[in-house]
Amino acid sequence: MNLHLIYFSPGGTTKKTVMNIAKGFPSSNVQKIDMLRKSNREKIFEFGKEDVIILGMMTATKLFGVPNEVIGALKGNDTPFVGIVTCGNGYYGSSLKVMTKAMEKRGFKMVAAGGFIGQYSFSDKIASGRPDEADEIVQKKFGEDIYHKLIVNNDRTFKHKLKIDWPNEGAFSAFKCALISALPGLGFGLPKSWNELEISNDCIQCGKCVKICPVEALTLDGTIQQDRDLCFGCQACNRGCPKGAIKPVSSKLIKSINNVTPYRTTRKEPIVFI
Repeated sequence: MNLHLIYFSPGGTTKKTVMNIAKGFPSSNVQKIDMLRKSNREKIFEFGKEDVIILGMMTATKLFGVPNEVIGALKGNDTPFVGIVTCGNGYYGSSLKVMTKAMEKRGFKMVAAGGFIGQYSFSDKIASGRPDEADEIVQKKFGEDIYHKLIVNNDRTFKHKLKIDWPNEGAFSAFKCALISALPGLGFGLPKSWNELEISNDCIQCGKCVKICPVEALTLDGTIQQDRDLCFGCQACNRGCPKGAIKPVSSKLIKSINNVTPYRTTRKEPIVFI
């Protein structure tokens, strides 16, 4: 069995989640494919029936990510896959349903799925430090259960009917979730004005943000420059900056963050389907 860990993880929490799940697979040949790298999204990775895929993407990938490029780079042959989405202590909406449908069209077969919690990309006040030690225990146990199902029992069935995880954040969030879920395709972009960044004087021009940006929207030429048309607001630069010098400045985005924060103070636990 070859285990392939595939993740689009601007803040690192989805990657950590996938890695923790993989700890439940003993003595596996593990390949890691980081889809933040544009070069990986431009390739075609083919998998067979004896491969196992764990695909991790942030819930907001439908808004801020590049799901067409990520899933379009994968080609299966009745290949079992585990679908993982992470959210900032809120809700994962229709992400698992969308992922399942898209992956099945590419030749994959879902055998397990999970919605996990990661620190919110836009605020360290929401789900700070997650996944934490308690999450890691759940994630590793999930991996062990998947291994037992797939490898020990040779069971590739998936009997769960995935549903939309509706938000508990007021009428507007419910409407927004319903709208996003109803839209065709894997994703769409928010207004470009929401993606504008402010680079403070704390910036030391280390270039880490330039290297981590998945769409090459940042350049370093004396100072950090942003191409707002390329940027889709994933906040990889924000989370990866060692000096905390990068912040979103859109008043509408900041208002949206402030509006959801009171609803996300209560700890939410992961949910798994196997």
